[in-house]
Amino acid sequence: MSLEDQAPASVDSGSFNRHIEIPGDVLIPDADFCRDVLNDCARRTAKRYEAEGLPFVMVAGKKFRPLNAGREWLAARIQAQVAYRPQRRRRAST
Repeated sequence: MSLEDQAPASVDSGSFNRHIEIPGDVLIPDADFCRDVLNDCARRTAKRYEAEGLPFVMVAGKKFRPLNAGREWLAARIQAQVAYRPQRRRRAST
């Protein structure tokens, strides 16, 4: 994608956050990722997830996250809960 093909950011929105297409994925701003993928979690929580492996990249001083890779990371954290079955007590032999 050349610079001529990219739509200019709207100045009236007050925000220059844009999605950046990369091969096989799209980079979205950190705030959008937290809102849409992490169910409106705080950016501080996302920063803690970085220590656990949540991918990110800095572009022009702004943090972006790969959408598909971030979703895969989140899906990998899902753990099946083991059903708790109480054991029967055996009678004490006398």
